[in-house]
Amino acid sequence: MSILATIKDHSGRIYRGIQSLLVISIGAAVLGAFDVSRNLSAGSAFAILILATSLALLALMYMRSSVVHRLQSAAAAEAEKHHFLTRDAMTGAMTRRYFLEALHESLGTMRDRREAALLLIDLDHFKQLNDTFGHQFGDLTLTHLVKTSERIFAGAMVGRLGGDEFGIIIPHGDLAAINKDVRQLLDAMRAGKSHEGKTIPLSISVGVALAPAHASNTTELMLVADLALYESKAAGRGRVTVFDEEMLSDKRYRRLVERELRAAVYLGELELHYQPIVSPDGSRHALEGLIRWRHPVRGLIAPSEFIAIAERSTLIDMLGEWAFKRACADIGHFPGHRISINVSGEQLKRDEIVTMCDRVLREAGRSASQFIIEITETVATAATPEILRRLEALRGLGFHIALDDFGTGHCGFNYLKTLPIDIIKIDRSYIRALAHDQVAQIFVSALAQIARIQHVTIVAEGVETAEEFALAKAAGCNRFQGYFFGRPAPRDKLALLAGRSVEPLALSA
Repeated sequence: MSILATIKDHSGRIYRGIQSLLVISIGAAVLGAFDVSRNLSAGSAFAILILATSLALLALMYMRSSVVHRLQSAAAAEAEKHHFLTRDAMTGAMTRRYFLEALHESLGTMRDRREAALLLIDLDHFKQLNDTFGHQFGDLTLTHLVKTSERIFAGAMVGRLGGDEFGIIIPHGDLAAINKDVRQLLDAMRAGKSHEGKTIPLSISVGVALAPAHASNTTELMLVADLALYESKAAGRGRVTVFDEEMLSDKRYRRLVERELRAAVYLGELELHYQPIVSPDGSRHALEGLIRWRHPVRGLIAPSEFIAIAERSTLIDMLGEWAFKRACADIGHFPGHRISINVSGEQLKRDEIVTMCDRVLREAGRSASQFIIEITETVATAATPEILRRLEALRGLGFHIALDDFGTGHCGFNYLKTLPIDIIKIDRSYIRALAHDQVAQIFVSALAQIARIQHVTIVAEGVETAEEFALAKAAGCNRFQGYFFGRPAPRDKLALLAGRSVEPLALSA
């Protein structure tokens, strides 16, 4: 029963009681006036009248007090319901629905446009924070972000749009002031949050869009602010980006590439080219499969032009499965050789990578030991426990795991103890510097010694001259790859040459 229905029912009973008391008092007055009863004197009737009237008045006062109290309770319950619908229970920020309504009102009408700014904020590496420090710390971090934003952006409205995504509506379009406040927020988050006696630094990415300069309605303003936020994340996170018109052109281009690339999978426009990986005596022991797109108009397109676009959607999973199926079909043309395939960090974020590889192997009748899965150093340094678990699962199927581009980022020697890898591919920049850079010489030699102790194979990438080949061998590398041994080429061009070396598969690359 609703509060109003309860008040109506409760008041009705009291009202009927008051009516009864008033009837009694009226009856007593009549009896006293006409003295129609032998046993009831006029004084007694008058006393009954006074008593009944007093009780009726007391009942009326109680009914009024009760109704007021229940109306106050109803108002409090309504306010609590409104707060629940409009405020996020954990952080206190506006809910997504209420935030979007507030944004719509902030922009004004078609005839009366108002200046406003929309900030979209994403907490960087939030999943890793939860995995490392626990979900309770993650919740405290989100609340800290909201409270800090409300303090810095006084008069603004802060809303929670998703798990770790927030929005701020600022009632003006002063970009200089906004940038100043955003940088204060960035610094405040970098200062960190205390956890078990330690200060954990935090990072956020911010996208800014202005109304009506960049967009004049809620949907478009959210879209352009999201594009600006994406640019902040793509540029390395921990920064702010203001929307620019060129971002729309980039978005249209990405959509065009996505559509054409999806069609290319079905139309047979993709190819897998292979580059040899050789042993110290120059004999071929493995091949790296590199995807190419033979566009009917633009010709052969390198992966650098479309892989990053594919990684922004599940299209990367489709490309990864196509490449692995192609490698399984081609492996028979390269007896005694392994094929190395590249796996995106985005693929490793989902369990489907393991089930897909297992399924394709069964369908093709191939063994996982015939293949090497390559991951980049960037993927390794950002690997969550879930990604490491998937790498272990792939290794358990029989795949060898190679760490590509080693030396380009922050992957130190200590990673080699914890990462489930069998092969390390040294970035070409170190191989090119071996002839004149003592640091590169020490780095490659030290890495080779560590790898030898841990029974890990070292591949020198980007070998282009006989001198680089000789120096890489002298530094301790035991596999080599580069234009000096052959450029990536279609299967048929390499099959005969690769067939000359049919040594048994070793544990290395």
